[in-house]
Amino acid sequence: MSSPERAVRVKVEEFPLQCVWSGHTIYDHHCRAMIPARKVAGAWRRELALGAPAGFFHFDWRGEEWLAYGLPGGEVRGVYCPTHRAEREERLGYDPQLVPAAAVRHAS
Repeated sequence: MSSPERAVRVKVEEFPLQCVWSGHTIYDHHCRAMIPARKVAGAWRRELALGAPAGFFHFDWRGEEWLAYGLPGGEVRGVYCPTHRAEREERLGYDPQLVPAAAVRHAS
């Protein structure tokens, strides 16, 4: 670790990411589900390597499907736990048949 920037990145990746679901329009309920940031970052790196565009992507962790939003530079903006991912997708009329092949190949 020759630069301070690299040292900070390593530390940040050790912290968990919390589900961004807030429950209600008044944002008074928050989900406590968390996932290691390195697991999400690894899933996003695999998606980027397959040519996935920035945006939402699905990935599997401990046998459950999570949803995250990845940025072109490799950063992840936020995650939804399996429960809130399913609620969000039901509300939006998500069709799993329309998931890009890259997301399906690397769900595990």
